[in-house]
Amino acid sequence: MREELGSVVTIESRAFPLRPAPARGVAFKSTYREEGWRRCAEMSAADGIRFTPWPHAELPGFSLPALEAAKCVAKQSGELFERVHLALYEAFFTESRNIADAKEVAATVAAAGADMERFTADFEAGIGRDAVMSDYEAAVSEHGVRSIPTVIVTDTGRAVVGLADYAVYRAAVEEALA
Repeated sequence: MREELGSVVTIESRAFPLRPAPARGVAFKSTYREEGWRRCAEMSAADGIRFTPWPHAELPGFSLPALEAAKCVAKQSGELFERVHLALYEAFFTESRNIADAKEVAATVAAAGADMERFTADFEAGIGRDAVMSDYEAAVSEHGVRSIPTVIVTDTGRAVVGLADYAVYRAAVEEALA
């Protein structure tokens, strides 16, 4: 949609950790999580996006390190943020890598071409965590967000919650542009 509409639409990514604190023993096999992963794979296959079923007994019960990393690299550049954002999704959903592991996340960030000295300093200083928690608190208190994905169209206040077809997002944007 960004390519299609250009500067008419501004897309702002905000972080929303489903678990702001680590959880242990997050099952995947034979759960709603596995079913969701399957639905995502089906919906995105035509776009060339590949979801690899999680091969491990448990999912990482924490996404905060990856979300923090994205916030840290966004300070370096928007282009780098886009690369890292996509690379972290691919690491988790396609390559079955643990995005709760700060070392794994740092390797993904480095491969995307970040200034690692700056990234490490920002990450260790908690700059990313503060930004993530600020996004989380605003999402919950201002918009009642409880799940991901949730897209808020600010001009109308319309929320698109959960897995939706492109046409649903397009209709929400067209409503705002009308």
